[in-house]
Amino acid sequence: MRNRWVGAAAGVLALGAAGYAALDAYDLAPGWVTLAPEDVPQAPFITAGPVTVSPAEAAVPDLDPDAPRPDAAQVQALAQAVRDDARTGDSTNIAVVDFLDGTVYADLDAADPQVPASTTKLLTAVAAVAYWGPDHRFVTSVTWDDASSTLTLVAGGDEMLAAGEGHGGDATGDDAANGWAGIADLADQVVEALGDSAGEVAVAVDDSAYPGPAWPEVWPEYARWSGYAAPVSGLAVNVGRLTDDHYAQRATDTSLAAGEVLAEALRERGLSVGDGVARVAEDEAGAEVEADAGEGDEAGDGDQGGGQAAESEEVAAPVEVARVESAPLSAIATLLLSESDNTVSEAVARSLNIARGGPGTGADGAQSVVAVLKEIGVDTTGLVLHDGAGFAEDNGIPPATLVSAMRASLEVPELEELLDWLPLSGLEGTVETRYAGTPVAARWRAKTGSLTGVTTIAGVIMTADGRALAVALMADGMPYGQARPIAAFDEFLTALAECGCDG
Repeated sequence: MRNRWVGAAAGVLALGAAGYAALDAYDLAPGWVTLAPEDVPQAPFITAGPVTVSPAEAAVPDLDPDAPRPDAAQVQALAQAVRDDARTGDSTNIAVVDFLDGTVYADLDAADPQVPASTTKLLTAVAAVAYWGPDHRFVTSVTWDDASSTLTLVAGGDEMLAAGEGHGGDATGDDAANGWAGIADLADQVVEALGDSAGEVAVAVDDSAYPGPAWPEVWPEYARWSGYAAPVSGLAVNVGRLTDDHYAQRATDTSLAAGEVLAEALRERGLSVGDGVARVAEDEAGAEVEADAGEGDEAGDGDQGGGQAAESEEVAAPVEVARVESAPLSAIATLLLSESDNTVSEAVARSLNIARGGPGTGADGAQSVVAVLKEIGVDTTGLVLHDGAGFAEDNGIPPATLVSAMRASLEVPELEELLDWLPLSGLEGTVETRYAGTPVAARWRAKTGSLTGVTTIAGVIMTADGRALAVALMADGMPYGQARPIAAFDEFLTALAECGCDG
C-alpha cells in the first residue's frame, strides 16, 4: 500500500455558522421522520462558502510508523468520558486502534455489535472493491430480438444512468459516478446497429437478475416516499429521481421508467417505437417471456401444444446491439461513502451476491458482504447484516469490525486507495461542514451514520503528531436528536486530533 494520508492539512477556512445543523445526507434523514419535535433543522446540504486549502499544506506526508503514539490509558479515559456523557449514554461502544499496526488505544465493548446505520456502507464498499477491484464496471446493455422486433434494456447493476449522454468521467466531485453512462449513448448504438429498416419496434426491460423485492423488506416504510431511496432493480436513471432535486420523489418502478426513457430517445432518433414498455420475466420453467407492465399475468398458462414445435424449431437468441459501462467501482465507492446513497449501496451488495453465484436478493446481498469480509481477514465476530445500506434497524456491527475493515486496506491491494474514498472532514461529503473551523478539519476521513436514536461514525484520524488512528464511535438506544451525541463524539475526536494524550 502507498501508506499515504491523502488530503489537505488543517489550513481550512471556517464555513460560517452552519455547524452541526448541516448533518449528513441520507444518514440523518431517517432520524427526522418522527412525531417528536425537531431540535435540529433538517438541512443535510446547506450551501456554504468556498473552502480554501493552503497550497503549502495541501498534502500530509506518508504515514510515519515512527510517529509518536498516544498514551493508551489516556485515550481509554477519553473514550470512557464519552460513554459517561449525558449526551450519549451507556450504550456507547468505541474502538480506537493504530491504523498501521493495530495497537489498541481504546476499547469500550468494541466487540459488541451496535445498530450501525450508514456506517454499514463502509463494509459494503470494502467488500465490493476487495472482490472486484477498483476498476470494475457494471454493464447495461440492449438486446435485439429479430423475431419479435423487440429491443430489451437489460439491468446490470447501474442505478445511476443519465437520461441523456453519459459524461464518461468528465464530471468531478463526490457524486461523479452518477451519470457516467447514459441512455442516449445506448440509443445511438441501437440506431447504428439497426439502421432504418427495423420497422416498428417494441421496448422491454429485463431486470430478472435482480429478483427483489425491489423495496427491501427490512427498510422502513417511509423509505418509499421520503426521497431517501428508490426501489432496487439494478436499473435506473439518476437513481430513480423524478426531478433534479437530490431528495426528489422516486419512480415506483425504476426499470420501467428507464425503459420509457430509452423508448423516447429512440423516437427522437427516428425509430418507430410502439406504445408502452414491457417487462421480461421468467416463467416457472425458467424460459424468458414478456409480461405487460403492471398486469402481473403469469406466462405460459395453458400452452400444451407447442412443446414439440419448440423442440424441433431453432429460435435465434436475442443479440446485443448496445452496451455502456458504469463508473469504475472506485468512483462508486466514493459516492457511497461521501453521498451515502442507500439505493446504490443496496444495488452494489446485490450485484456482489449475483457475481458470486447467488440469487441477488437483498438478504443474500448482505450475506455476500459478510462472506467477502471474512475472506479478506476482517474480524466479523458478532456481525449481523440484513441490507447493504444500513437502513435495517436489526443490523449489528461491532466497532472492532469497522476498524478491522479499514485496516484491511493495508493488506488487500485492491483496497489501497480506501482513504481516498472516505470523505475528508471540512471538505467533502457528509462531513463537509460538520468539522469546518475545528481542529478536526482535514485530519479525519470518515463515514457517518444516523437513525432515530442511533449515532455512529467510523474513519481514520491523523493526530497532530502524525499518527494515524482507526476510530469507530457507535451509540444506540438514545432519545431522538443528533446534535447532542454528535457534539460529544466530536469533542472526543478533537482531543485525538490535537493529540493531548502523548505516550
